[in-house]
Amino acid sequence: MVKAICRDYGFNCDFICDGDLDSVVTNFGKHCTQEHGIEYQRETLMKYLLNK
Repeated sequence: MVKAICRDYGFNCDFICDGDLDSVVTNFGKHCTQEHGIEYQRETLMKYLLNK
């Protein structure tokens, strides 16, 4: 199980996403794009989450 917390990436945001790597990358990526206007490449998010 993987967890992505928006605050850990410098955002003033309470969004937390957890689950399997594929779903977290998808959902966290959508959140960042829709709420923060920043579009991360899928590979970049995977590296962030795996190296955390």
